[in-house]
Amino acid sequence: MRKLLLCLAGWTIALGVWAQEYPQLGAKLDEYFTALSGESAEVQNAECDYIISSCTDSLVRQFVALKIYDHYLHSKIMGDDAVAVHVAQEWFLSGKVAMREPEDLLNAKVFVAFNESSLIGEKAPSVKLQTPEGRWMPIPVASEYAVLYFYDTSCSTCKITTTQLRQLMAEEPYSQAQVYAIYTGSDASAWEAYRSNFDSSVIHLWDPEVSSDWQRLYGVLQTPRMFLVSPFGIILGRGLDVPALRMLLDRELGSGSYSYGEAGQMDRYQQLFAAYGDTLKSSHVMDVADYLAARTMGEGDMEAFKQVEGDLLYFLSSRREEPYRDAIKPFVERYIHMPDVWTTEEDQLQVVALADFLLDLTSRTPVGSEVPDLTVPGVLRRKPCLFAKDGRAGNYALRKLRGRPGYVVFYTGGCSSCQATLSAVEQLVSTNRRARVLLVDVDAILNDQPALGQQLLDSFDLSALPFVLELDRKGVVQHRYVQL
Repeated sequence: MRKLLLCLAGWTIALGVWAQEYPQLGAKLDEYFTALSGESAEVQNAECDYIISSCTDSLVRQFVALKIYDHYLHSKIMGDDAVAVHVAQEWFLSGKVAMREPEDLLNAKVFVAFNESSLIGEKAPSVKLQTPEGRWMPIPVASEYAVLYFYDTSCSTCKITTTQLRQLMAEEPYSQAQVYAIYTGSDASAWEAYRSNFDSSVIHLWDPEVSSDWQRLYGVLQTPRMFLVSPFGIILGRGLDVPALRMLLDRELGSGSYSYGEAGQMDRYQQLFAAYGDTLKSSHVMDVADYLAARTMGEGDMEAFKQVEGDLLYFLSSRREEPYRDAIKPFVERYIHMPDVWTTEEDQLQVVALADFLLDLTSRTPVGSEVPDLTVPGVLRRKPCLFAKDGRAGNYALRKLRGRPGYVVFYTGGCSSCQATLSAVEQLVSTNRRARVLLVDVDAILNDQPALGQQLLDSFDLSALPFVLELDRKGVVQHRYVQL
């Protein structure tokens, strides 16, 4: 990796003279992050320290350190949070580099406190939690693979994750791992009712008084939150969803001949599609899929075909932008639902099952269809309502939103992406007099009106929030997975 730095020496050595050229410097740093992706946290820590220490100008050093910290803080690649913790501790909390505002330093301290104990490769913190019978149990337990699943009964994403986790653990290769379902709330009756959603092999735990400090030790600031711990007590994965858990268990338990969706492959697809920028369309995704098929299956290499197209499926499953989600149906129909190709048990479990799951999600209320005839509680945001602090609350028929444009934003509290979308809503309605935006709190509906909540889950792809629909004045869906 030091060779990489030598190749970039033309700009790293001259950082001190770039104080007034931050846009160029930021672009160079983005190239640097791409070059570093896939390296271990230890290598990335060392390289980040090197690049920050190469800055001779204090303002440039601050810019570079903050840029690096922000990149790793918001990275979607598992394990990158360890680099953010390192940079915060080494450069900001130590006082070597100042953050711009005191509250930024406070936020960095909180981030470190809630993440340093549960990083990948570290010893999993031992905590004592209580069973439904009132017995205290230390977890994780040595000599077994342990899945630590933190959830809340009122969390809509948790309901989906719980179903997926139950289905995964029912499969024979994964039954070797012990699931600990840890309820993060304090409502005993809600917890008792929710436990029926799990298989009987699951061990149920809670600590409503947080006396074991599990919240800080495992960084559980929102749910769901899932970890995989090795029989030696080492954290193998954190912040997992169920497909990622499946891949880790496959690797650890020796299931399957190929691990789909590994970080390196996902990064390569990310870089490939980044070249399209804002012009990306679902047809571009299919162009890539067609090209890969021609270079593999077209040349008689079926194993390579399955690997590249399987990885592309996993990449599509991780993206929420409209072009990627719209490509799922034609991609699956063309390259996954192929006779005599995905025939092994591993193919069915790792690829076909995921493809069918994604097809089901993306088939709900497609573009061109009329939005379901549902009336939901929500908050209407539009310019005439701006005098009201929180908009106008009430019950609204989805088909009668009648904005130009009209949006429905399904969100949940405590979700950083949701908060960013809600902020974008305020900007939209303040600048577009015709826009109408209905804000729908999915968690609140699931708690107060579970039957209506189930209708929403059945009607829309709410597997990840926020989920934004654009409707015309007749209630016909124009776009889904809108990024406001």
